[in-house]
Amino acid sequence: MKISSHAVARMPAAVAPDHGVTIAAGPRFGVGGAFERNIRLPYTLPPDQLTRAVRRLARAEQALARGATGTHIPAPIA
Repeated sequence: MKISSHAVARMPAAVAPDHGVTIAAGPRFGVGGAFERNIRLPYTLPPDQLTRAVRRLARAEQALARGATGTHIPAPIA
């Protein structure tokens, strides 16, 4: 999932837990800043759970657009 131009992947990863969902920032899956504007969305959950997760991610993205910074600190890139 490519994220909006106003945010980098670490930002949604920091805000999403405030909305009930945890995601990994794209750079955790690349090197040298690769995937900086992407988040990784596993889709192995049942459809109803995925629907709820996507709605929560949408709320997190809206919060980012309003200036939220989140309270969660994403794990460092290995």
